[in-house]
Amino acid sequence: MKKIAAYKFTILTAAIILIALLVPAKIFNEFPTAPGIDKVVHFILFFLFTFAYGQEYRKEHKKVPDVFIETAAVMPLILVSELLQLFTRSRHFELLDMVADAIGASAAIFAAGLYHLLCGSGKKKG
Repeated sequence: MKKIAAYKFTILTAAIILIALLVPAKIFNEFPTAPGIDKVVHFILFFLFTFAYGQEYRKEHKKVPDVFIETAAVMPLILVSELLQLFTRSRHFELLDMVADAIGASAAIFAAGLYHLLCGSGKKKG
């Protein structure tokens, strides 16, 4: 139970992603739209998920997650979120959505890595 509590924001963002991507599309008809906006939403959702995971991993393990570990943690949600849409009436599987998801996740990994490179690991010296 302690491990689950350590990743509460990761779990919350995963739940938000699944809800947002699986609710009927007509719910979003009221929102303003523009070409490609759905890809931007995918990017943002997976940026937030990956960022939350990276920060909570760092807090739990006292180190920045390895890129491969972080990627391995994120990729299943990317795949599952698209595959589950095959079982809905108003949603559909789209490879470009997965690309936007992966780019958002990669951007979060890159941003966190750049931050830790420029600002240090956050550990006190001495």
